[in-house]
Amino acid sequence: MRLMLIASLLILPQMAGAAECGVDTVKVAERTQSLEEHYDLILSDISCDAPTVRAHILMCDAAYDSQADLWRMGRLDDMAWVYAYENATKKEVDHADPPRDDDFMRRRDACTDTACLCEVLIDHTNASLGGLSPYAGKQIETEG
Repeated sequence: MRLMLIASLLILPQMAGAAECGVDTVKVAERTQSLEEHYDLILSDISCDAPTVRAHILMCDAAYDSQADLWRMGRLDDMAWVYAYENATKKEVDHADPPRDDDFMRRRDACTDTACLCEVLIDHTNASLGGLSPYAGKQIETEG
């Protein structure tokens, strides 16, 4: 009994942070997969070699956690932005070096916690994909 209690104290805190954004990961994966058919060359602007910005550290930590949503959400958002950009301009861009949304990157990089990153990623992906977003209709409640 004592062993089970110790194990649960070690495992449960890690599991609690796993689904940090509370999104439907199946829908995120499906939408990501559909965009990867045409946008697979698009990579993140975040380098995980030695991140120093708090938001980048949180995103990079999520990249190595199979249960975390943030990195997958960021991957989807990167492709969604280029999809929206191309549709708005009616011009295909270089997917190996796509234009970036500087305003979004400033808002994302100003985040110091997961809740902020979730909100910024959901808002930006919804703006890029509209009703095609896996988060369509989802809004994050923030303390204000």
